[in-house]
Parts: sequence; C-alpha cells; structure tokens
Amino acid sequence: MSTETPSQEHPHAARIESGTGTPLATWVRRIDDAGGRELDHTAIARLLPQRWEISGWWAQGVTVAYEQIIGRRVVGQSCAGDFAASASRTLPGEPDAVRERWDAFMTAARREELGLEQPSLSDTPTWRYWRAGVSDGSRLSVNITAKDEGRSTLGIEHKGLESAEAREVWKIAWKTVLTTFTEFMVSTPSPTSDQENR
Repeated sequence: MSTETPSQEHPHAARIESGTGTPLATWVRRIDDAGGRELDHTAIARLLPQRWEISGWWAQGVTVAYEQIIGRRVVGQSCAGDFAASASRTLPGEPDAVRERWDAFMTAARREELGLEQPSLSDTPTWRYWRAGVSDGSRLSVNITAKDEGRSTLGIEHKGLESAEAREVWKIAWKTVLTTFTEFMVSTPSPTSDQENR
C-alpha cells in the first residue's frame, strides 16, 4: 500500500509555490526525474540550487515536503526519524526582558511538571536562548528575538520526540504554556520595572 500524499494536499503546497514561484507538484516531478527517491535528504537539498533557481532555505523546505509526499517521513518528522513540536508568540518587551520574564515564569515547580531539567541561558547579538533537557531525552530551546519596536517573538522548539503522537501532545502543551505565560506577563509586574518604580 502506498504511503504517498498528493502534492496538492501537502499543508505547505501554497506557501512553497508562493515562495519559489513553482508549484510543489513540479518540484516533486523534477526531483523524481533527477533520481530523488535514491538520494538522501542532504543530496536532494544540495541538488536543487545547483539545477534550479532556488535559495538554500527554500531548498530545505522543498526537500522536506518532497520526503513527506513520497512517504519517507511524516509531517513533523526530521530526517533522523525523530519528531519536533513548535509554537511561537509575539510579546511586548525587548528580548532580554522577555527572557527574564520567561525564566521567572518557569519556576522549579513548573519545570518539574513539564519534566524539564535545569535550564541554560545564552546570547548572540540578535537572539536570546533558554534551553533545557527534558526527562524523556528530548530537548527544548526557547528562542527570543526582537520583532519590532518594543515587541519580541518567543519561539519554542522541542526536538527529539519519539513519535507523531508525542509531537501532538507537546504542541498542545506548549500552546497552553504560551497562553499562560502571556497572562503571566500581563498580570505580573516585571522585576526590572518594579525596581525602576521604587
């Protein structure tokens, strides 16, 4: 029995066509004609920009969609076979302040409830990270960057999940956590502004 998905039914077909100027069905045909079913993920992603006008970023997206269409992986599954869940929210505040609030929100009790280990924090010029291992062996990365004046985007990436079912459970969990965190930000004064008001 075939596990293939028609390209027009792929959830990102319209986005890929808009971003690359080429329908996903055409990309599938091109990759098939180039022997894509015998190639691994890296080889396909390298082949695309070599043969056609497509950026490396879109080449990755087309490759993932192709692998999902031919039944090599399901939506949310990495080329290593594991799964990932993600969620994001735009929040008021600069990246440092948002991470400070997230860290305060993620109390020891809340981390224990979610099965999170002690977090580590790191920075780049444009990103703030809050990362933690998870008791099931998966990994969590909370990535925060400036969106526009006075607002930041907080993105949750939960990688290394063992099944599509675990992915769905965590997607729901992280959406709930983000909703609760948004309420926390509105209802709880930030430590920085509290100190400034003294």
